[in-house]
Amino acid sequence: MPKRIDWLPYGIPERALALRRIANGAESYGALVGLTPAEIDRLNAIADEYAFAATLYENNKRTLKALRAWRDDVMSNERPIKAVAERPMFDNSPMPVGTQRGLIAEIRMYVRRIKAAGGFSEMIGKAMHILPPNHVKKSLSELKPKLKVTAIHGFKVKIRCEMEGMTAIQIEFRRNGEERFEKVAFLTSLPETIYIEPRVAGVPETGQMRAIFIKKNKIVGDYSNMPSITIFGT
Repeated sequence: MPKRIDWLPYGIPERALALRRIANGAESYGALVGLTPAEIDRLNAIADEYAFAATLYENNKRTLKALRAWRDDVMSNERPIKAVAERPMFDNSPMPVGTQRGLIAEIRMYVRRIKAAGGFSEMIGKAMHILPPNHVKKSLSELKPKLKVTAIHGFKVKIRCEMEGMTAIQIEFRRNGEERFEKVAFLTSLPETIYIEPRVAGVPETGQMRAIFIKKNKIVGDYSNMPSITIFGT
């Protein structure tokens, strides 16, 4: 797999964090890389504006889901005794004064300037998180699978995850109502489709999945994210 050369993460929440780290780093190292106080203020504003847009969208996306449920409750064929709940209200917070378009293009311009500055160093790049993710090799203890799962009929689950140079990955499943995860697969390559046997034949089950890397028959790093999934027959 080719190495990434872009320092900027893909996801919006990750980008919001990256912009905040750059703004914080600018306050610490701005003089070394030739940033003026006004430019440091602008970097803080970029982080604030991006975070505001991301948060506002997520808040209203949740509100839209709640509003749809409220609408369905109002239009329901049932006649409950209780009155309908108060309708959800969208977040209409005012945006930061002076919010501009093209924040990602603007932050890239600043990062190019910072890296070209005479006082720039690898230490500053690491502190501001503006070096490519492959620039510094992760220690084995820092590795954590980024698990993606998709349920397929026949009580099967498609597993996707970057192997990060590891020899295998252990997949585990915890059914709702149970305390422990059970090992359901040991895979040496991905993507792969596995079968999970339901507790009751033919009955769908919901639970959480997680994974951990294996190298030379030893567990490496930490457990992955834990996506929820429902396995089903047909």
